[in-house]
Parts: sequence; C-alpha cells; structure tokens
Amino acid sequence: MNIFLIRHGKAEPASLTKKDIDRELTEEGINIIKRSVGFWKNRIISFDFIITSPFKRAVQTAEIIAELMNYKNELIKDSTLSPGSSTRSVIQFAKVLEGDNIAFVGHQPDMSYHISTLVCNSQLNLKFSPVSIAKVLFDGKPKPGKGILEFLLPPL
Repeated sequence: MNIFLIRHGKAEPASLTKKDIDRELTEEGINIIKRSVGFWKNRIISFDFIITSPFKRAVQTAEIIAELMNYKNELIKDSTLSPGSSTRSVIQFAKVLEGDNIAFVGHQPDMSYHISTLVCNSQLNLKFSPVSIAKVLFDGKPKPGKGILEFLLPPL
C-alpha cells in the first residue's frame, strides 16, 4: 500500500475578517498546484482514494488534484484531517479503504508528523512546503514505523 501525504496549496493570509476554515487558495497557489500535479503524473498513475481536510484551501487543492489526475471517485472530506490531525486517523482510513494508492490532503505541521510516525516513530526534521507530496510505501497494511519514505517532492 502507498500513502501519499499532500500539503494544501498556498492560501490567503490569516485575517480577522475570515475564519481559518474559510481561507482560500491564492491564484499563485492554484498555478503551483497545476504545475506540480503535471510533474506528479510522471510518477503516480492514479489515486484510489483522496481524503481531504474540510478546510477550504485543502478541499480546493484536492479538487484540482482530482481533476488533473482524472480521479473517478468522490473526494472524502473528513474533520480528522483538520489542523492538529493524528497519524492514527490516517492509518485508520488507510486500513479501512480498499486501495493501493491513498492520498491525504492536509496541513502542516501535521504532514511532517505523519511522515515521521509512519517511517520511524521519531521526529524527523522535514521541510514540507505547500503542495509538497510524500509517498510512504508499506508492505501490506500501514503500521507506525513500518513505512518506507519513497519520495518527498517539493512544489514546482
């Protein structure tokens, strides 16, 4: 099984007039996602499932990825991927879903924590910029510390 961890694209800055959950992608963020996904398609054939945080910027990121990757299923929006998500939630989703390539779109620093927990059960020092993607490979179902970090690609 492959778990793909994707950080949402560049979003508008936090403000006092808009709730964090409603912050949208910037035009620059949208363009970076499109360029990056064009490159990903050389390494990733498809996703069986895409699970996203319900925050607007993450949903918008997942929608663009789904469109450009010709994703056929519905996006799964789940609050367990909101900021502060646990790796346990990622593992539970991956175990329940029948698929070989499962993508999770979420937030930082969560994505770095997930990689650390999935591959070594300790804290790695990772740079996980907006629209970065990591592929963690498992022999069978995912378990903490049992994954292999196959790649961590920055945005283009």
